[in-house]
Amino acid sequence: MAGAFACGATVLKPRRSVSAERLMQQTAQPWSKALQQAVADIQKQGAGGYSTSEQAKEALVRAFSWNERYARPLFTAKSAQPSFCSGAVYAAVLSGLLKWEEMNRRRVCSAEAWQALVPKLVADGVGPWGYANANGPGFALLVHRLGAGVNFTDWEQARPSDIMKIWWTDEIGGRERGHLVILVKKEADAVQVWSSHMARDGQPGGYGLRTIPRSAIARVLFTRITKPEAFGRAHLLPDEPWLTEQLTRPVSWDDCRRRCGIITSAR
Repeated sequence: MAGAFACGATVLKPRRSVSAERLMQQTAQPWSKALQQAVADIQKQGAGGYSTSEQAKEALVRAFSWNERYARPLFTAKSAQPSFCSGAVYAAVLSGLLKWEEMNRRRVCSAEAWQALVPKLVADGVGPWGYANANGPGFALLVHRLGAGVNFTDWEQARPSDIMKIWWTDEIGGRERGHLVILVKKEADAVQVWSSHMARDGQPGGYGLRTIPRSAIARVLFTRITKPEAFGRAHLLPDEPWLTEQLTRPVSWDDCRRRCGIITSAR
């Protein structure tokens, strides 16, 4: 669904067209600080184990409780264990958004928006969490639809706190093998990232840092959140069958690029 998207009687229009150069120059330094603090808080609870089971999904849902007094969620990192990559990144983003509101003394998410954002046991493509947890460029599409940031493929433009969707092969969708992570440090031939990872080479499964050689990555999509306040539109987000279908069906990169407004490099 290109252009504006509708939910009931409300139509959300995309931002005015902005040059790729200007988009790459946009920054949200306070947001980066909030996200980094959220990651640090989660990591303090330990690795906690890696799992993609229903138990792990239920643990993520339970980790978010509702504060009636302030009409916003509370996140208990210790409860979100065991964990998996999309859950780890999404929890860090929501926890970062809570911190960002506090740092700026500015509430941007209504109770309705927060209730839409908290994870639920839903199908891929249903609600904000259903976007973020989907195969393919689910998190990137969420950010694009909300107008919360920019999606791009240029390694040279990437910087810490960017979200990375990594594909280990060229398959996207039903047969993909991928990973969702937060960029911590970029080196010439590798990246250090944070997420929830499988146990490997003596490193425990769950939350933590990993170094990934760039040669192991078949395709990458970076998402930079530049307008955290746009998450206040989360309750207006329509469900997306295109993401639901990616559980079993492959999709093309051209389709991903068109739907997610991806600024592509020469790859």
